[in-house]
Amino acid sequence: MSVEVTLLQKYPLFSDLDETQLCSMAELFQSESFGSGYTIFEEGKPGATIFIVTDGEVEMLFAIGEEGEAKVDRIGIGGIIGCSALVRPYSYNATARCLTQVKVLTTDVSRLRRLFEQEPSMAVMFYEHLIQSLLDRIVNLRLESGK
Repeated sequence: MSVEVTLLQKYPLFSDLDETQLCSMAELFQSESFGSGYTIFEEGKPGATIFIVTDGEVEMLFAIGEEGEAKVDRIGIGGIIGCSALVRPYSYNATARCLTQVKVLTTDVSRLRRLFEQEPSMAVMFYEHLIQSLLDRIVNLRLESGK
């Protein structure tokens, strides 16, 4: 079942889309919930879905050789996870685990790519916001590592 347009309008990722474009996007997204401790996806697995956190907090983990997993980030409301599913080789480059009860908006990336093929201007707006979000995350990680 798709989500309401008003829900998408809360997030910068969709802020430049007009009403028609928002309706097209809303048809692609669904709401899901996961319990604390649940692993949403694992590093190295095929990526088919992206997630926008609407409630709760998710930790991002990277495998570091024999040392195991290292926590590299915490993603809260409005954060996007699973972005690597949008680019080749379409696999997750981290593990996402719920730190709390988490609610997300999800979409199948193959459906999203098909929409973007039909509406390239939507793709440009979406990817610009996605890239800005990721750049902000990098800056925050740098600032936190300097503490």
